[in-house]
Amino acid sequence: MVAHYDMKMVFKTLFVAPLIILVLFLVSSYFLAMPLGLTLFFFTPNGTTVGEQYYYFRMELFMVYDFYLPVALNAGQVFLFLWGIFLICFVAAWRFRENLHEVIRKGFSRPLSKIFNNNLLAMPIISSMLLIAVVAIHSFQESYGVPTGSLPEMDPFELLLSLTYSSLIEEISFRISAIGVFLIAYLFWVGRERVATWSGGQALKVALLIPLYPEKAKRLLGVKTVSEFGIRGISLAEWIMIIITSLTFGVLHWLSGIGWGPGKITTVTLDGLAFGLAYLLYGAQAPILLHWFFNYYWYSYVLALDFYPTVLPIVFLIDLVTLILGVVGWSMFTVLLGVWVYRRWKASCCSSGCAAVAANATPANNQVLSPVWSGAVRGHEVLSILWEGFGRGKERRSVTRFALI
Repeated sequence: MVAHYDMKMVFKTLFVAPLIILVLFLVSSYFLAMPLGLTLFFFTPNGTTVGEQYYYFRMELFMVYDFYLPVALNAGQVFLFLWGIFLICFVAAWRFRENLHEVIRKGFSRPLSKIFNNNLLAMPIISSMLLIAVVAIHSFQESYGVPTGSLPEMDPFELLLSLTYSSLIEEISFRISAIGVFLIAYLFWVGRERVATWSGGQALKVALLIPLYPEKAKRLLGVKTVSEFGIRGISLAEWIMIIITSLTFGVLHWLSGIGWGPGKITTVTLDGLAFGLAYLLYGAQAPILLHWFFNYYWYSYVLALDFYPTVLPIVFLIDLVTLILGVVGWSMFTVLLGVWVYRRWKASCCSSGCAAVAANATPANNQVLSPVWSGAVRGHEVLSILWEGFGRGKERRSVTRFALI
């Protein structure tokens, strides 16, 4: 038993230590991207020109309601404001649900899944998996004639400003206002017995907390949370709302008329599902930062290659680590899903008196999982596409066309 435990700890250490190192490398690249975007926007001639302009910015609420602000705002000031919001989001991601340094310190003595207790540690894995999925889906769709489309040709710094702005505004529209306002009504109804004992001030505080940090508000209301019950902490009503907002997110990108094709619907819907789940798990900062990853972060490094060629080695390492984490993440997901399906199948057999069948189920189980394995083998085609596009200057823009939201 002792030898088995020691081997288990050694194996866990050999896997967890490199994983944490790779994750922290991407986290550090996030922190580097923040001043990099500022430098590009305020200390390059073209960026300075755009920063001095005044624009009418559009607000979006509840997915379908939008309007332009009545006054023109200075682009540089708006960019700084957005940058400050992202900085606040990073501070929140460092702290919620559990402090980043605490999760790292306990990382070798707890199950691997506990790494997802911190938003900032989970973000590189989630975003890498999403990017792999997005590129794979678009490549598959385009091979069958379903176009992804692309954003129109425009000044690169106006595009940077637009992408930065949409990272916040679209999350306010599709997650914070749409899902958040729904959650206020839904959670107050589910927790109505506890709400009845509160003062008006307490109820108001929780109502304001719900759109910002639903998980904490659920605990205060005595409702099931994800941290305590896992996926069962998400109710059917919440799932329905996530699906509705995600589908609308995907369809409206196509209908926006800015250049996206019908192929964008599938991947933006997938992004919306991930953003919605992250919102329920970690709070409002999580979907904002995931959107920031695909827009501000990704495009800042693409733009930096034109102005600061010396960042190419850093970009190459970032893309390589992103590829590794994406593949590792999907591999772990596939294995865990297979184990879960097998256990459910075995339990159902045992409950119906088929223990003998379950005892001899290994060949059948291998047959069930073989399509997954075959798909993994064929996945080298997707990886080759990613490898060709990652870290190689102009080729990286082909991946960027898929990634931007």
